[in-house]
Amino acid sequence: MERNPQMKRKIRIATPDTDPGFVRPYLKYVEDRYEFIWTRDRDADFVFHSVGGYEVLKYSGVRIFVTGENVPPNFAVSDYALAFDKLSFGDRYIWFPLIKIHNGSYAALRSPRPPVDVVQAQKTDFCAYVMSNTKNSASERVEIFELLSKYKKVNSGGRWRNNVGGPVPDKLIFQSRHKFVIAFENSSSVGYLSEKFADAAASNAIPIYWGDPDIGKLFNPRAFVNCHAFESLEAAVEEVKRIDQDPELYRRMLSEPWFVDGIEPECLRDETFAAFLCNIFDQGPEMARRRSQCRWALKMERNFYDMCHRPQVQAYKLARTAWRKFWRQYLPRRRKY
Repeated sequence: MERNPQMKRKIRIATPDTDPGFVRPYLKYVEDRYEFIWTRDRDADFVFHSVGGYEVLKYSGVRIFVTGENVPPNFAVSDYALAFDKLSFGDRYIWFPLIKIHNGSYAALRSPRPPVDVVQAQKTDFCAYVMSNTKNSASERVEIFELLSKYKKVNSGGRWRNNVGGPVPDKLIFQSRHKFVIAFENSSSVGYLSEKFADAAASNAIPIYWGDPDIGKLFNPRAFVNCHAFESLEAAVEEVKRIDQDPELYRRMLSEPWFVDGIEPECLRDETFAAFLCNIFDQGPEMARRRSQCRWALKMERNFYDMCHRPQVQAYKLARTAWRKFWRQYLPRRRKY
């Protein structure tokens, strides 16, 4: 009996250590090809996990790491990963910036820029900043606010240093009335690109960006202020001031496409991520396995498991190892005398 081409292949998905709502945006690229069955069974075919813990170690299926934080994957635990690091690891890894999850904001990057006159008519304020947490965060996020505030008032609409009467209910609407938007990541490393740039772009403001030093390779440098292109944040602020005081320059920047020549890079296209996921799912759970099954790899995973789920067993193992080391190294010396 021939298979109906309209029938979608059923894929059983589990999501320990994360929420299904976080995983679903990753699967949108292939939802037309597969029917995903969400389960808590530990024998699920494919197991998506993140930085929330090591519950994934209890699951036997193919493990796929996804993250919204600047945390690299552990390929001793995961078969595959979609993360921020610029790595090359066969078919096991692909760079996936968080900017791709935020569909509405990212769509603005693909769309033609609206008429400049329409955009300018909305701009009543200088600069917006929506930030709520600076704990364990880069000091540059505070520094840029303080430097720009010496020039003009920066409207802070988050919980951090709020000066607009409380946290704003709609970030996009709030940012849209500003000429500039501060889009600073909570840390800086190559590849770490969250939704902040896209949110600023969707506001039809000029993003003042800091985070991924390679941002200028992805987006049109003439459309935003790339702080990594300057020797210091002070120099970047001088550029913001220059743009703010030059109406023609500001208009030109508002008319620039977000992508260089208006062409979306291949590394950001939906088809790129669809091909990566299809390669995993089409192999099936047995053939798709990639993590090593050698003796030491299995031993390492058992150690991970014990540390997370059986600390008493791990404590016993450590004590036994310490005693054996003592017995082999110290006691033979004493017998010589």
